[in-house]
Amino acid sequence: MQFPAGYLEHLQHAPGFDPQSFTKAHLETVPVSVRQHPAKRALKTDQLEQVKWCSDGFYLPQRPDFTLDPLFHAGAYYVQEASSMSIQKVLNDHFGNQRNLRILDLCAAPGGKSTLLASWLQGQGLLVANEVIKTRASILKENLDRWGYANVVVSNNDPRQFGKLEGFFDVIIVDAPCSGSGMFRKDPAAIKHWSEDAVTHCAARQERILEDVWPALKSGGLLLYSTCSYSESEDEQISRWIKEELQADILKSKSLEEIPEITVTTGGYRFYPDKTKGEGYYLSILRKTGACEEFDERQKMKNVPIPESLGILLEVPEDYLLFETHLGQVLFPKNSTEGLSSILKHLHVLKAGVLAGELKGKSFVPDHELAMSLIVDAGVPRLALSKEEALRFLKKEALPNRFGSQGWHLMQYEGLSLGWGNVLPNRINNGLPKSWRILKDLGF
Repeated sequence: MQFPAGYLEHLQHAPGFDPQSFTKAHLETVPVSVRQHPAKRALKTDQLEQVKWCSDGFYLPQRPDFTLDPLFHAGAYYVQEASSMSIQKVLNDHFGNQRNLRILDLCAAPGGKSTLLASWLQGQGLLVANEVIKTRASILKENLDRWGYANVVVSNNDPRQFGKLEGFFDVIIVDAPCSGSGMFRKDPAAIKHWSEDAVTHCAARQERILEDVWPALKSGGLLLYSTCSYSESEDEQISRWIKEELQADILKSKSLEEIPEITVTTGGYRFYPDKTKGEGYYLSILRKTGACEEFDERQKMKNVPIPESLGILLEVPEDYLLFETHLGQVLFPKNSTEGLSSILKHLHVLKAGVLAGELKGKSFVPDHELAMSLIVDAGVPRLALSKEEALRFLKKEALPNRFGSQGWHLMQYEGLSLGWGNVLPNRINNGLPKSWRILKDLGF
């Protein structure tokens, strides 16, 4: 691999940097890591190496064709770079078993950290996953739909718009846009875009993003700041800027410091590919010390009754409220609704809870989000598909009706749902949304 001119010299004073082993590591194969869904445990992990800083993270011996694995489409696992899974350790260190938190993942697409956060919350509290770029926000929504938790909002907003939710969040994650040097091995195309001018530009943008979103973090709240850059001006210098200019304390993670491969610095933690099994990553933990207004929810959301045709599909219908929104009728956990009215008022929301479906005549047509969710009752009819049938379903092809009962069924592979199928007397209507279908040739 040919690094950009001046690149190694640029990093020569970075904490823990070893140019020889660093260069050698960039000639090695990129490790493939996945994080399995804690509520959809379908992976055979007994023979896999676990990621040291994430209980659900595992390395694969080689990169399979994820598109042709129905378990991937069912949300059984997420393909995530291993280093970024380290936020699980930080959350465990600082919050223990406390889960009733409001968390913002500000730069969330495509969804690696957001799905991890959703799993960590275990259906409690509230997660807002935001992405400023519209096309990437759509991908983020799809991945969180697939992950299935109901206490999730997806938004498409500039960071400054979160200032209207002053003091709202207990935790804010900012995986900031950066010069991308930590991804050179995984994405060699990033090399041609790197320059010291680009680093300077990114650092200025990172400060602007952090300054804009800072009011939304409550006093005493936690900021997890991260980049995939090795440059000190995007890493330790930004942590110091947050501490001095925005008023914060830099905190430690005992669990990360117990892993010798991770480089501990004055600002946080560095992951180098020649020391850890993963790509380049920097993570800093900061607690807001400055005062700010406490969030005050002035207007509560008014819910509507859950119709019987929907209630029979839910495992515990009394745990959810149904709201009329611009998205349609959405189900939201009863204990996570504080602030939802303000979120819908001030943010451009693409997803809120679980879209339930709609009544068409006398029939209730359940939405795909409901099929992928974790809130469907075990008594809802299910059809087990072979791998070939599952892939044909995911390609939105027709399936022969070899089943007895009629009506809406969850189409499943190895016990995990892929979507709805409406079983008719002579066929099964495929309920998979067109935007979710596999475009790749299946080879059979």
